[in-house]
Amino acid sequence: MKYRRMKRWLSLILIMIVLTGSSVRGGVKVLAKENAVPQETVKVTTGQLADFFMKAATGYGKPAQRSEILEGMKESEEADRLQMLVLAGRAFDKLPKPEGNAEKTVPPVPDLSKVPEWAQDALKNLADGGILAASDLEDVSDGEKEGEDNFLEASAAMKDAEVIAARLYAAFGTNEKDDFYTAVNKKLLDTTEIPETGETAGGSGEVNDRTDKQLKELIDEIVNSGEDYPKGSPEQKIRDLYNNFENIEARNRAGIKPLKKYLEAVDKAGSFSELNAAIAMCVNELGNFANGLFPGLATTDIKDSSKKIMLLLTMTPGLAAGDYENPEKEEYKEYRAALVEQLVAVGESQEEAECHADKILELEQDVAQNMELPDGTGEFKEQNYYTFKTLDEMMPQARPSELMTAIGVKDTFEMQVLDDKMFSAYAKWVTEENLELFKSIEKIVLLSACSSYLSEDLAEQFGTGGIASGDLAVQNYLSEELGQLYVKRYFSPESKEEIEKMTNLMIETFKKRIERLDWMEDDTKKEAIKKLDSLTVLIGYPDEWQLSKAEIRGKEEGGSFFENAAACEVDRWKQQLKELGQPVDNRKFALAAYTVNAAANRNTNTLLFPAGILQAPFYDKNESFETNLGSIGSTIAHEITHMFDDGGAQFDSQGNLRDWWAEEDYKHFKKLCKNVEEFYEGYEALPGIKADGQETLSENIADMGGIACGLEILSGMEDPDYDAFFRSYANQWLRVADYDTLLETAQSDMHAPNNLRCNRVLSNFQEFYDTYDIKEGDGMYVAPEDRINIW
Repeated sequence: MKYRRMKRWLSLILIMIVLTGSSVRGGVKVLAKENAVPQETVKVTTGQLADFFMKAATGYGKPAQRSEILEGMKESEEADRLQMLVLAGRAFDKLPKPEGNAEKTVPPVPDLSKVPEWAQDALKNLADGGILAASDLEDVSDGEKEGEDNFLEASAAMKDAEVIAARLYAAFGTNEKDDFYTAVNKKLLDTTEIPETGETAGGSGEVNDRTDKQLKELIDEIVNSGEDYPKGSPEQKIRDLYNNFENIEARNRAGIKPLKKYLEAVDKAGSFSELNAAIAMCVNELGNFANGLFPGLATTDIKDSSKKIMLLLTMTPGLAAGDYENPEKEEYKEYRAALVEQLVAVGESQEEAECHADKILELEQDVAQNMELPDGTGEFKEQNYYTFKTLDEMMPQARPSELMTAIGVKDTFEMQVLDDKMFSAYAKWVTEENLELFKSIEKIVLLSACSSYLSEDLAEQFGTGGIASGDLAVQNYLSEELGQLYVKRYFSPESKEEIEKMTNLMIETFKKRIERLDWMEDDTKKEAIKKLDSLTVLIGYPDEWQLSKAEIRGKEEGGSFFENAAACEVDRWKQQLKELGQPVDNRKFALAAYTVNAAANRNTNTLLFPAGILQAPFYDKNESFETNLGSIGSTIAHEITHMFDDGGAQFDSQGNLRDWWAEEDYKHFKKLCKNVEEFYEGYEALPGIKADGQETLSENIADMGGIACGLEILSGMEDPDYDAFFRSYANQWLRVADYDTLLETAQSDMHAPNNLRCNRVLSNFQEFYDTYDIKEGDGMYVAPEDRINIW
């Protein structure tokens, strides 16, 4: 389903993209390829491609004769896309039937009926081997044909051929020199099973599964211990919340009843003042995401990192702007039907629901058309501040200050929005004339926010929280309490100490690399090193646990999962309000201690490594230094590099948005960023699943920085084990999933596909070539002048 429901948590993802990042030798000046001709525009002859594919096919079956490969073609003619595919299909012997991981990742079978007869055999060989995608035969965008009849007649470029060859290398997965990621991980790729409860396995997925089992063991011990835990203790809260969730019979019996009080208050509102009062009651009793008008988030001000501001998370359109223009499109129909279904579920008649759904679509179309699109520069733009006064001036009939005051926001707090232009368009709709429209929106928001803790059918049909078990309920609402228990059992002080040492080593290494840069002026270097000296590094768990102040009542006391989940959400909202009135605490641990991830907050100059990620394959205290350096070491340096990626480079040592660069230095840096973008653009996760070099730029820069620092450290060791380092790096990116899952991931993830996070990164470093004797003509080879050296 392509539409996105009206989920306020989507806005949280946008904030993380803006403010955080997840997870080549210094001293050599790399000239930005300012005048280079893009590889994808360099045309090639059929003879050149025949030679290329013959070399690529070496070692993968019976070698074909050059004359057989070129049959029916003139070797001096400029090759088109169809000829390129035919040459590839002929150069490789009959391809094996996909097995193991290759079978899971076969693309949908392309239609060969329009392919000329002379090309049928070669293309069928590619299709049978799982090598051919529909996008190879016709121009496809968002799953719809664009109608370019001469697509196969378009000129082929060497980059196109390299992409096809990479597919073939991956299909065999037997040569480290051609596809390091697949060759190193082949056994695990072919034998790792995807669990019934998930869509992926291996790497971080494997660690997530292990961590979930550890957490389940902890929770089960508490639930089944029979001990009389003190009221308000972590154990009491965990047991009662868990049992409330698992009391399915009571939840199903209650149905939507727990929400009735709030829906009725909204329905009775005869003016915006009354609607404001109803929404305020919802927020004060259910939490921030029960606010359908102006849900807010306390976030660090990008211009003054010492203070928090309120970020207003307003309307998120459920469709792309163009999809609103054609009501006959399937996406539009599905989304409209979902809106109607939600409105009927909250008590509206079919006629009312149809009318209000159409009005919501009208509003969303206007908002979507006024969204400010990225300009491609990656530069953060000046943001406006809002006050009670400015909000009331924009929406005089709605009196936003009335609602803000009622939910605890003070008139001294400054506010911002994600998109000023979009917010202005939204504000124009907030009038008494549209009161019924916003009442309907509020009811949908209440359903979306709360259905995950109502009955099973409502949670399944309308829930957005992903709460499928009592274990997940505890993880979601009592993360600090559970985190305390987790680190006590599974994260040793020795491990924390080792990670601290490695982090300090990486920071010092990064400094040395900056000091050796010959394209950066001394004043810029001083500012960069100041950023490193000012880093706040948080490892494992928080200095002080921020336990929930929510009262959790057991079912024996008349408590319910709805009541307790709402109490936790209300406590979260109160904590956000408290943050708005205090200086920013850079040592606040923003992730649960058991989270299998790492983060870098550019706006506070903070690195965060929860205990959850500090386990195999990322970190294993029983493994060699080189092995850990290739996994957790590269992850640590990855996060450090985020402070100097295309986004992080715009923030100073205090986390403020400020230009601290010499003008020429920044120009040179931006050219290097463009090189990185081009280096990834168009390369694939699987046939037809291409990486977007611009969307994944920040993460790609960080990946390269992660390996560069590790190799810098190895270069100073006596007889370092480079093979262990590189294999460890490849192992951590193992991901097993089917084609559709990897396609969806590539379309939504800000990281490059996992195989590229390994192969494209390693192909930039001479140590990798030396370790595996990689030469020109090997699949992993990149010419020295095309390799990236940025930090």
